[in-house]
Amino acid sequence: MKKYLVPGIVLILVAVGIFIRYDMIAPARAATRDLEAINGLTVGKTTEAELLGRNAFQKMDGQCFQAHCVYHTVRTNRLLSALGLAPHTFFGTRVVVRDGLVTEVSVYISNGTRVPLSLSQKMPLPEGCSSNPCVKPAILPTKTLVSIMILFNNESELRNA
Repeated sequence: MKKYLVPGIVLILVAVGIFIRYDMIAPARAATRDLEAINGLTVGKTTEAELLGRNAFQKMDGQCFQAHCVYHTVRTNRLLSALGLAPHTFFGTRVVVRDGLVTEVSVYISNGTRVPLSLSQKMPLPEGCSSNPCVKPAILPTKTLVSIMILFNNESELRNA
């Protein structure tokens, strides 16, 4: 009986190691797939039919209200942050469709130690954005910087860079 105890423990440790490694790598791989899914989308030109023709968007969370749809993903590094090995990191993507046409493609990232950052390809750019790209800090009335938004349209050099 003892001769099976050591190999059994080693097998369990290897299985736990494989599971932990997978759980650490899975969010990064999923975020990479999310970025690949939105790569090449052009606001004002890509249709919802083209969007749904992409495999990733067939599986993605989508919420629609009349002619307005939002497709989004959220990724976090739960295991590493729970073990205290890394700060809690949030990574998300969002694609907004209005009347069958993509009107916004956004990427968000926050890790709890720095100001959250968002990059958004929008059509049209919001008021106050005279340059392309346009950097807009989100500042509370208490003068606290809560996030930085980088906005650009479909003609910007920043698109798909």
